[in-house]
Amino acid sequence: MEKLRKQIRESFFNPILHFLPLIVFLVVDDFWGMNVAWKVSFPLALILLIYTYIVYNRVFIWHLIFTLIFISVSIIAGIEVHFAIFKVRLELVSEIIVSVFLFISILFRKRIQKKIQKVIPDVIPMSNNFEELYRVIWTFFSVLLFYISSFLLIQLIAKPVVLYEHMLQYVYVCIVLFLSIYEILRVQIIRAKLLREEWWPIVNNQGKIIGSIQHVTSLNDERKYMHPVVRVLVVDKAMVLLQKRSYDSLVFPGLWDTAISDHVRMGETIEQCVDRASAHQLSDCLKCMYLANYTIEVEQEKHYAFLFVSCQQSEITFNSDHSAHLKWWTQQQIEEDLDTGIFTDNFKIEFELLQRSGLLETGKCECSCKLRDVIYHQSNIAKN
Repeated sequence: MEKLRKQIRESFFNPILHFLPLIVFLVVDDFWGMNVAWKVSFPLALILLIYTYIVYNRVFIWHLIFTLIFISVSIIAGIEVHFAIFKVRLELVSEIIVSVFLFISILFRKRIQKKIQKVIPDVIPMSNNFEELYRVIWTFFSVLLFYISSFLLIQLIAKPVVLYEHMLQYVYVCIVLFLSIYEILRVQIIRAKLLREEWWPIVNNQGKIIGSIQHVTSLNDERKYMHPVVRVLVVDKAMVLLQKRSYDSLVFPGLWDTAISDHVRMGETIEQCVDRASAHQLSDCLKCMYLANYTIEVEQEKHYAFLFVSCQQSEITFNSDHSAHLKWWTQQQIEEDLDTGIFTDNFKIEFELLQRSGLLETGKCECSCKLRDVIYHQSNIAKN
């Protein structure tokens, strides 16, 4: 569960943390001057950088880029205040410079995204963070444009100018604080919501976890992710228990498949997933033996499948919700219909592995076939 929490935090890194030193710099500069703004915002930027490195290590480089942007903005603002290169009103120097940076970011969004993807490894959290970041950029860019245009308008039409300038500054600060608090609460609510949803690990071709994603997002995304799944072949008296998939299923609707299968959830072990899936389907946890693993690409995703076999010597109790879709098949029946299109692609692979193991002929998990030692060796490796 802690891994899942960390993954969600990284996938929805609070964008306000990127902008917080800059926000503090702007607000303090407006009320107490640039020297005080530097003294307050620079230590804050350093603290946030250390905090991100410790807590959000995978997005540290991402945050470091924005820390460097903050330093650049503050230095340019300080140079403009002291040397008046662009002849900008002192009250608006910081806001105008920040607005220019934000405008450039918006204008060259696609190019920046490509550059960032080259610098930062292609890990899952970056996509979400990039979208969240630009949503906040647009929001603060709009606020700064409102503040700058209102300030200039006051110079032209309002009397007394100083009174209205102070009123505008307070309104501006209140808006910025409100948006900051809103973003913090929004991210926390999203994280809490995501924690209640089902997340699937994303693995590479070697089965190593490289990220995670919501199962709904994965099934609807154009990109196909590889997820670990468990599959259990239930064998009894040389027969195999199969279930007919629902016609509403996204994958292989209406086809016959192994009786027990499920996706491994984030933070869940292979053994825990097998127990959960078997208890859900058969009202009891089965004693299973690891047989093999394989990869397969289906319509919406890719599977890194862990195949188990359960050789039953006692009667099985079915859940009433699923018993109507279960049926025992003999080896001959399966072989006769194997190429008729009524079985899933997964099961076709698994039936071949089951035949090669020799377990189907004996109906017992103590076979005398030549693959027995290999099977038990693989089982021990999987458990370790």
